[in-house]
Amino acid sequence: MTEATIFVAVIGGLFVLRVIAATVIFLVLLPRGDRCLNCDAPTVRVASALHDRWLPWFRKSWCLRCGWVGLLRRGPLTTEMDPVTYEPIANSRSHAGQLPERSKKSSK
Repeated sequence: MTEATIFVAVIGGLFVLRVIAATVIFLVLLPRGDRCLNCDAPTVRVASALHDRWLPWFRKSWCLRCGWVGLLRRGPLTTEMDPVTYEPIANSRSHAGQLPERSKKSSK
C-alpha cells in the first residue's frame, strides 16, 4: 500500500471511532424515561422513522409544557397525567382536603 492509502485509512478510521465514541457518550448522558430536560414535565413520544430504525435506543420526545423537542433514552414512562397541567396524577401533592389553587376564585 502507498503512503497516501495508509494515511486515508488511518484518518478515516479515527473519524469513524470519533463518531462511535460521541454516540456512546451522548447515550450515557441522556436521562432515561419521559421527563423533559428543561421543566421536568412528562413528554409525548414523537414517531420518527429515521430515529426508530437507525437509533432504536433513543426516544424522540416533545414537551407539551415548554415546547422542548429532543432525544431521550427509552425507560420508565409516566402513566397518568392531568390534562390541564400536564403533571403526573400519582405524584401530585395532597393539601388535606383543600381545593387546588387553579380552582379557587380570586379575592377581588
